[in-house]
Amino acid sequence: MPAPSPYGQAHADNSPEGVNSGAGILLEQLKSPSEHDIAVITTLWIATGLIPAIRDARQDIENCIKADHGSLIVARHPSDNQIIATMMTGHDDIFGWIHYLAVAKLAQNRGIGHELVGLAEDIVRSSGLSQIRVTVETPAAGDFYAKLGYELINHATDQATPDTIRNTIMRKSLDQ
Repeated sequence: MPAPSPYGQAHADNSPEGVNSGAGILLEQLKSPSEHDIAVITTLWIATGLIPAIRDARQDIENCIKADHGSLIVARHPSDNQIIATMMTGHDDIFGWIHYLAVAKLAQNRGIGHELVGLAEDIVRSSGLSQIRVTVETPAAGDFYAKLGYELINHATDQATPDTIRNTIMRKSLDQ
């Protein structure tokens, strides 16, 4: 059993009561993204710090779509159909995984990230797996997942101390 997560302790829940919880947001599993979709996703991932500005997300997107157990989910704004959030999820027959969870700045603090993580958990649970994992690289990401019940795995690759964020893995049991 891992030690209690150090994440989530420094941030209070600052979301105002009654915040739009993503109502009206359109979720879609992208199976054949257009060139425009790939460009928008790449821009979103760069803007949210998931990938460096010199990288094209095309290969990661194609790998996810071609994977037997992978899904690329996008959230689109209902008024203009623009992609405002992404998440890749899937499993390796042992654990479920969340990758590339990103929410555009204009859409943050509305529950969209929470809803996408819940969807990933449902997808993994329906595959018969009882644990989902995520790699976090920033304290803010660690805090976000800790609020959703994820625990730090202390023996993650490249993790010298719990304060070292790069390549930190968090997990959640789905048996609850």
